[in-house]
Formats: sequence, structure tokens, C-alpha cells
Amino acid sequence: MKKKVQALNSAKNNLFQKLITWFVGSFIALVVLLFACYHLAYWHKIYPGIKILGYSVGNQTVAQATKTIEASLAQIQPQLELKTGKQRWDLDLTKIEFTYQANATARKAYQVGREGKTFNDFQSKIRSWLKGTNINPEYTFNQNLFDSQIATISTQIYIPAIEPTIKVSEATPSGQTSRITIEQGKDGQEVDKRKLFSLINYQFATANFQAVDLPLIKISPTLTPQQIENTRQRAEKFLDKKLILTTEQANWELKEEDLIEFLSFTNGFDQDKIASWSASLAISINRSPQNATFQFSGGKVVEFRPAQEGENLDQKKTINLMAQNMAKLEQGEKEMTIKLPIITTSPAIRTADVNTLGIKEIIGKGISYFRGSISSRVHNIQLASSKLNGILIPPGETFSFNQSLGEVSQLTGYKEAYIIKEGRTILGDGGGVCQVSTTLFRAVLNAGLPILERHAHAYRVSYYEQSSDVGLDATVFDPTADLKIKNDTPTHILIQTQVDTKKNTLTFELYGTSDGRKITLSKSRIWDQTPPPPDLYQDDPTLPPGTTKQIDWKAWGAKVAFDYHVERNGEILQNRTFYSNYRSWQAIYLRGPATQ
Repeated sequence: MKKKVQALNSAKNNLFQKLITWFVGSFIALVVLLFACYHLAYWHKIYPGIKILGYSVGNQTVAQATKTIEASLAQIQPQLELKTGKQRWDLDLTKIEFTYQANATARKAYQVGREGKTFNDFQSKIRSWLKGTNINPEYTFNQNLFDSQIATISTQIYIPAIEPTIKVSEATPSGQTSRITIEQGKDGQEVDKRKLFSLINYQFATANFQAVDLPLIKISPTLTPQQIENTRQRAEKFLDKKLILTTEQANWELKEEDLIEFLSFTNGFDQDKIASWSASLAISINRSPQNATFQFSGGKVVEFRPAQEGENLDQKKTINLMAQNMAKLEQGEKEMTIKLPIITTSPAIRTADVNTLGIKEIIGKGISYFRGSISSRVHNIQLASSKLNGILIPPGETFSFNQSLGEVSQLTGYKEAYIIKEGRTILGDGGGVCQVSTTLFRAVLNAGLPILERHAHAYRVSYYEQSSDVGLDATVFDPTADLKIKNDTPTHILIQTQVDTKKNTLTFELYGTSDGRKITLSKSRIWDQTPPPPDLYQDDPTLPPGTTKQIDWKAWGAKVAFDYHVERNGEILQNRTFYSNYRSWQAIYLRGPATQ
């Protein structure tokens, strides 16, 4: 009996489990069927609950939704007004090519629930069905034109901030205890373009074209009282101090005002200002490498350009060096010197590559100034120096200035200028030629060459003492006075001349091959100085009555000497003293007849 009851209960349980299984299976099948039917129904349609700007596009195909969106957008008049205070600007959307994209918006609506992520897509469909989903319309515009219009408006609002400044007085102003005055800056303003673009894009997306308040950013460079006091104390540490920057060719000196300008009002030094100054410095230093050129014709070099290495200032190292040395000045040093870091680049063609005469490098250089010369004298300097430019002096040969220059007269192109002749300064052909011989004399001294003949002027001439010691002059007058030098080097020597009328300089450069000789020129020694005689006035009936004309200028007399020593590998090549005996010279005036 008990077994029959158990069998009956078992049969009932099996039947119940079968019913449960059938019910679950049927439910799943129904859900799948309904799901399939739902997707088949919306295979080419937008899911229910999708809206564009409040207009329903659910149950519509993309084409139908496009027409619905076009109709709804046609009722919108896109316009944009920007404002701040009482100022208003209308942004012309047609000028930025602004348009809504109905088809792109419809396709965007169609993609809701179709992203390819099952769970997310299911959530999107349920949410759209139960609560609805609102899609913002797609739009396009020309970003460049848009930026241009915004920039135009922004410039009308922009108020530049006035940065704080430090001023240094020569003396302590009345009522102050310091020479340092710090002027407080003033606030400025500008448009917050990032925030503005976000606000405008929101209006485009929602088609809600209300006036937009321009978001502004306050630019505040003003200092706190503590920053002002700290900066003043730091600035005082740079008073009467200097920073010197050097290269082989030039020096730059930064004094107290320059150094204080580099101070940062917060801490340390203003790196931007230092970088800007360094960039300006680099412009004056940097140069590209120069290839050598050389053309020899008829015993003379008619075209010559020596090879020259390129130079570039290492600005990054310069900035760091300036900051480091200014920190030392702030800590107590009175003066610091920086050797500027220069990066050199080699030329592709060097001087030795373009000639077979052994000319490789510059071996001597002479410079003289002719500030205050009359135009005819400058003309003669240019003409005479051009005749010597390109001359080659072979090894072992003696160079004669007069012979190389040739005849000096109006027939050969020279003009009248003042010369010294027979104890007077008079107008004569070729005045200024002695400026050329003097400059060559200086180049020869710096090259360490033997000087076989040299004559000093009769009296001291101001031109030859501009930025030069007394006594470094050489007069010539054919046939009584010449300048002769000898090439005792194993290679040819090339003479190159250059006249700079803007800087009033004459330059002689001697090119050859250095043999290691070392040159020492002593400072000039001056003694037995005598004052000039009284001014002399001479009557000249050719002058208008009551007028005077100066024809000679006074100069002190003196005896001058300097030593010239040349040595090579322990061998003394030159060891002599050059003497000059300058007469005192009176000023002479021509005077027209007295008026009755």
C-alpha cells in the first residue's frame, strides 16, 4: 500500500514538473516571438518614444523622420545675440554658413537602441518607450568664419592689463628711503572663449536662441603689499651692479636698470623677459658659415672672400647662465662676466681649398677712423685703398706703398684735400692717402712683418688718434717718403681693404699662413710736449671783407716712441723702437680786408 502511494505521488510530481517546463518554455517562446515581431516591425523605423525638439519621430522611417524634422526646423529662425552691459552684437549665422542637418538628425534618432551593445540597447528601448528620449538636432557651421566673428567682438571688449613696473631713480626721491619705485599694475579683461563656445553650442543644439551674456575673465596683474615690498628689497640688491656678456668680437653690459627689469614680481627672475632679450641678442650674433671664393687674374686677386665659420648663440644655455649669474649678484657679488656659449658651424669650402698660394687665414689687421673728414678726403681714401685691394706680396719680396699705389694726381682720379707740405697744411692732390698708409702700417705691425721704411708725420694729426695710441702713423709722399715692408713668411700675403663710410672706418686685412709668430706692441711713451704757437692771421684780398677762413689747425708738439717685438718659437724676429718727433703747429687763418 505504501509503495502505491509513493508511486502516485511521484507521478504527480513528474506531471507538475512537465507542466512547469512547458509553461516556462512557452513563455520564453512567446517573449522571443514578441521580441522578434517588435524588431521586425521596427526593422526600418525609429523606435517609439524618440523625439526631436519635442516632435515625435517614433514609428517613422529615416526618410519620414527627415521630412518631420525639416518641417519642425523650418519654424525656427536661428539667430544669436551676444551682450555685455549695454553693448549688443548680432552674430550673423548665414555668414558662418550655419545649417541644421535634418537627415543626419533622423539617422541619429534611428541609431537609438541600435548601438550594438545588447544590454545598453535594451535599456534605451525601454526608456524611450516608457519615458521618451529627446534628441538634439545635428548642425554644421564654418569654424574659421565663426572664430573670426568671435575674435572681432572679443577685441572690442578686451582691456589689456597694465603690468607692474619697477623704476630706478638716479637719486633718492624726496620723501622716500629708496631709489626703487614700484608702480602697481591695473586689471584687464578678456572674453572667456572656451566658456562662450560651450554656451553657443548649447544654443545651437537646443535651438534655444536667447541672448548670451558674454563670459569675461578678469586679468589681474596687481601685486599684494607684501609682493611689492619683497620686490623692492630684491631690486635694491642690484643697485650699482653689472652683468657683462662677452664674445671674441663684442661685449654687452647690463647695468642696474637692465638687471632689475628681469626680476619676477613673484619669485626668481622673469624667464620670458630673459628669453626675449636673449633672442634679440642672438639676432646680432648669429651668422651663417661663409664659403671661400678666390679669383686670380693678371697678378692680382680680383675676387676674394675668406672662409668664415658660422656662429649661433646657444639661447637655452644663455638664459640659464644669465639667471645663475644674476642670482650671484643678488647674493652680494658686484660684477659678473659671462662668456656667451657660441655654437660654431664649419663652411663647406675653406680658404686653403680655393687657392694654391698658401693663403689660409688672416694674419694681421689694421683699423683707422676718419670722422670729420671732408668729402674729397673720403673720396681719396676710398680710391687709394681700392688700388691696394687684392695685391699679392710673394714670399721674400719687398712691398713699396708708393710703387704699388702709382701716381697720385687729379689725372688719376684724386681730389684736392688738405696735405702737409713745406711746413704748412695746404690743399693738394690726394689728401687722405696718408690715412691709407697709416692703416696698412698698423696691419703690418699686427702681422709681425719686417718694416724696412716708415716716416712719421710732421705733426700730430687728430684722425690718427681716434681710438688709437699716439705714434701709430706712417706718412708717404713720393719720392721722399715711402712705406716699405717685407714678406718674410713662406707663403704669399694678400692685401684686402674695406671702407665703411657709415662708421667712418678704414680696414686693412692681411691674409696668408700663420707661422706661430707672437707680436708685442708697447703703449706709446710721450715726452717733451710743447704747446702750439699763437694763432696766425694772414690777409687775403680774395676773401669777402670781414670774413676769416681757417687753413691750418694747431697741434701740440711731442716726442713719441713705442716698442715692436716679434718672436717665433723662441727666435726673435723683430725687436725695435719706432720714434716720432712731432712739431708744435699753429692755427692759421686767412682774413678778408677790413671794412671801411
